Amino acid sequence: MASRRTPTLLSPTALLRRNAFHRGLLGGHRGWMVVGAMLWAPRVAKRMFGRNEEIIAVEKLTPGQFVRIEALATPSRREKKLARKAGAAG
Repeated sequence: MASRRTPTLLSPTALLRRNAFHRGLLGGHRGWMVVGAMLWAPRVAKRMFGRNEEIIAVEKLTPGQFVRIEALATPSRREKKLARKAGAAG
């Protein structure tokens, strides 16, 4: 399982982000606002539009065992509506 590296407070990008926020957004310095926009835009875009991986299960396999992975189709709006009605009625 891959772990995400947590940024340290002294990393160059963290320092630039902090300066861009304080000097640009709070201080009104246009140059730092541009730096902040360049640093924050990819992060915000990824959070809004990117898909995050979801770990369902982690298991060790012994020799002879296998894994079957299937992609389930997302239900249509009509199927979701029918499922809500069935859950409320039952």
